[in-house]
Amino acid sequence: MVGFTMFQHVDARLQQIMKSKKPFGGVSVIVLGDFNQLRPVGDKYIFQFNNSYNALVDNPLWSLFELFELTEIIRQKDDKAFAIALSNTAKGMMTLEDINLLKSRIVSNENLEIMGDAIRVFRSNAEVDAYNTKVLASLNTEGAIANVYDFCIGDGLASIKEKVLTNVKNLKTTETYGLPLEINLKVNAKYMMTVNIDIEDGLVNGACGKLIMIDYGKLQKTNEIVPCRLGIKFNEEKTGRKTRANFQNVMRNRNIDLSLTPIEPVTRQINTKSTNFKVERKQFPVVPCEAMTIYKSQGGTYEKVVVNLKKGMTISKLYVASSRATKAGGLYLVDDFVPPKPPESNDAVAMMFKNVRSEQMLKFSLEFPKESQERFYLMFYNVQSLNKHFLDVKSDKTFLSASIISLVETWTKSSDSLEIEGFKIVQRRDCNDIRKPFGQITYLKNDLNYENILEKCEYSGKNHIEHCSIKIDDFCIISIYNLPNSSFDVVKRHINEVTTVSKRFCENIVVVGDFNIDLKIKTNHKFIDYMESFGLTLINKLNKNSTNAKTQIDYCFTNGNGLKSDYFESLTSFHKPIWIRKREILTGIHVDEIKQIRTDIPFNLKDLRIYDQSDTMEVDEEFSSDRYKIVDENEQTDIDTTFNLKDRHTND
Repeated sequence: MVGFTMFQHVDARLQQIMKSKKPFGGVSVIVLGDFNQLRPVGDKYIFQFNNSYNALVDNPLWSLFELFELTEIIRQKDDKAFAIALSNTAKGMMTLEDINLLKSRIVSNENLEIMGDAIRVFRSNAEVDAYNTKVLASLNTEGAIANVYDFCIGDGLASIKEKVLTNVKNLKTTETYGLPLEINLKVNAKYMMTVNIDIEDGLVNGACGKLIMIDYGKLQKTNEIVPCRLGIKFNEEKTGRKTRANFQNVMRNRNIDLSLTPIEPVTRQINTKSTNFKVERKQFPVVPCEAMTIYKSQGGTYEKVVVNLKKGMTISKLYVASSRATKAGGLYLVDDFVPPKPPESNDAVAMMFKNVRSEQMLKFSLEFPKESQERFYLMFYNVQSLNKHFLDVKSDKTFLSASIISLVETWTKSSDSLEIEGFKIVQRRDCNDIRKPFGQITYLKNDLNYENILEKCEYSGKNHIEHCSIKIDDFCIISIYNLPNSSFDVVKRHINEVTTVSKRFCENIVVVGDFNIDLKIKTNHKFIDYMESFGLTLINKLNKNSTNAKTQIDYCFTNGNGLKSDYFESLTSFHKPIWIRKREILTGIHVDEIKQIRTDIPFNLKDLRIYDQSDTMEVDEEFSSDRYKIVDENEQTDIDTTFNLKDRHTND
């Protein structure tokens, strides 16, 4: 748990790094925790002052935060009654059912002897040390003592150097980075890491496992045989996975179990009062862990936990110790269980919650489309490289509960595998050669009917625009991506064409896209007027940010009734996703997925509204498209109003 002092240090350090006097240097901070757990050791709660003014005013840093309470319990998710009992224990509001459940977990010391794989939890370090010593002495397995090696670095009298080393040996383990003077090593005993060796690999303070192997080496000066490497099988398979991979060849050659993680001694510099000498300590970063204190167990999850109850145990200690178990069947209580009383009215945590729940509740700015079969909705997103963010998209519940997922600027190639379970790909355009800001893909729920109406791309000179139109039930969904430098006249021409074509198949139209026309600029409102000439209305609120640059270039138009749209949040792209939904059920009809784009549309382009002659476009670089012929650099292309769409190349 982070306390008041650490909180102040984080604030000061961020101000220093960001070169700003704003709180936390102007960096957004998310604070996660459970205040029913134990208070930080040797510090005040994070929300308190560390002085006499604590009772008079709030911590100014803490007052900047708003509360959002998480209600889903993960550790005990498979034992609802146990989860409820623990929650009520923390509040001091246990029901008769809760009390009876925990009392049913009381066992005698005799019965505990057969539970050698259970972790013991005690209140004090003395109790923990006594129990660890007892268990290690009872094990009839290979063992060794790992002694510490302290080295004094610096110039000075030998007598002073010796004194410094003696002083270091008298320090507590908490003052030597968790590296003790000696470690009693016993095969098949439990041990816990006390030093962060590799955070990414999970080799961190608190990681637990069983010692399976002791490797030995010879000291060069004395020829003494000493432990040089430990083989530990951690409780979680992912812990030490990278380290095991690095030692894989050595372990295989020596016929060592590949599930064991090699742990070697580490060296840490110990703080001393001497200015002339520095002391470095070398020792294995582990301690026996047949038992641990309640403080040390905080954050851990265990299948079997034995809690020694004693008079005077606080609510928070009882709650933390008992909630380490995943199920009631894995909790064993020793001694009598006395239901805790509710906290006093002046309890610090109770008062804090009372204040923040009345004055500092988070007003959530995002609306989540509900996961319901009675709602149809579409998710549109400029993903800025689907390969890079594919895992984010296919793991996001908001995307997965949509009926249609329309992604632009995918940067994909035809060889990329982009399947999402439960969806079929009904439209896809990839980069031809190198990856670039190009490409579209549309996913549809497997059981929904669809028809591809039109798909087009223009990539010439400074103009780049691509779009597709897909009919789904009684709506045509038109998805558009427009490059920032494309001319407004080219954008109008494409929208004119795709909208007119789509209306011949469906009256209800949705046009959504990254138009790269910022509606926060009033002169760009002419684009809204242009869309209204087709009967299409903007359904996103004006002046809302659709990008991290606080511009509004992604939005949606429609002529359909009952549609609603808003922006969602993204941590991966410069753009925010857009959702559009309506309260209707889409028909669940299975169709042939290899449906061709319609090319027999019976109309001439003279039916389209051409506003002026500026639709003539100068092509200043060679381009090619799967659906259009190569255009010469110096050739001008004009709109031909004499051909039917069946003459166009619309299929790969």
